[in-house]
Amino acid sequence: MSDNFVDNKIFKELLQELYIIFLNIEDRTLHLDEFIHNLLLENDLDPKKVFETMTILNSQSNFDYSSLIGIFYQYGIGCDVDKDKSFEIFSNIIKNNILKEFSFNQKNGTITFNDDNIKELNEIITHYFYSLSFYKDIILNKGKNHKLYVRSSEKGDSLSQYYVGNHYYLEKDYKKAIEWFSKSSEGGNIRAIYKLGNCYYYGYGIIRDEKKAFELYLKSAKGGYNHALCSVGDCHYYGRGVLKDRNKAFKWYLKAAKKGYIYCQYLVAKWYNDGIHVPKNENHWLYWNRKVAISGDIHAQFELAEYYLNNPINKDEKKAFRWCYKLANKDEPKAIFMVAKCYREGIGIGKDLKEAKKWRIKYEAFVDSEDSLNTNA
Repeated sequence: MSDNFVDNKIFKELLQELYIIFLNIEDRTLHLDEFIHNLLLENDLDPKKVFETMTILNSQSNFDYSSLIGIFYQYGIGCDVDKDKSFEIFSNIIKNNILKEFSFNQKNGTITFNDDNIKELNEIITHYFYSLSFYKDIILNKGKNHKLYVRSSEKGDSLSQYYVGNHYYLEKDYKKAIEWFSKSSEGGNIRAIYKLGNCYYYGYGIIRDEKKAFELYLKSAKGGYNHALCSVGDCHYYGRGVLKDRNKAFKWYLKAAKKGYIYCQYLVAKWYNDGIHVPKNENHWLYWNRKVAISGDIHAQFELAEYYLNNPINKDEKKAFRWCYKLANKDEPKAIFMVAKCYREGIGIGKDLKEAKKWRIKYEAFVDSEDSLNTNA
């Protein structure tokens, strides 16, 4: 195979990360196109080359990247946007029964699969992406389906009972929300158990009881619900409903981080970097900060850029420049300053005084604007 081909492991990493996203789609807001671009940037990969390699590999009998190709067409990653082509790909996957049955546990939100089986990962991603793309009115706009959920909930469906309860929760009719969350909880719905814990924690429609809230959070967390994992960590950290224990807090934050909860990934990275509650560990910090950066957190992206710029062992000025350039185009002042410096001194990019002047002027305009705002405040 030509050296110009992309290493196959990047497709596995991408599929695994997307799997986590779709598994927890209710828990996070994420722009898939930005996420994929960030992952490719961090791996020094050209989107066009990735798309080209993927389509070639997909034609070989032992590779199947149909779902990724569909996503790339959907967002125009390494190719022109072609939503018709994307729809055709996902439709053919469904029509040809490419998707195999897999074990899905609704209570703890886990899927049983062989971690090394790329084809199976691809099939799981296809299932979620197809559902999200073409049934999004049902999946994401649940409020519009309130009557449907009421009918199903009255028949004892715990998932529908949760959505009815959540409808009242969002409407701040907490007494009715508690009624439906309680019914759904009896059926083992971990999201309902978590929301019922929130009602006790904040005193929504019921007398505030942090101990009861913790018990419910813990029950939901043991089922694998990300928000609950984080909340149990918070309870241990602050001593709410349970004795304060920073070590236990970290263990729960780490569990949530491993399941893709971005906020907890940020906390875990920070704890490893600070070395206050857990031993300082640069490698662990880099691992988690990298995930947060790829997910789109600007602060983590800039920290990653500074790391690649200044770390004596893993110094990578080209990658540092690319992250700064990305942030500079989002009008982040520190990044704009760094881009100007990189062009001026040839850091990670060829010296270009004309570009350096352009970015320096842009940075000075930001400084003047900030000074003006502070003066008028």
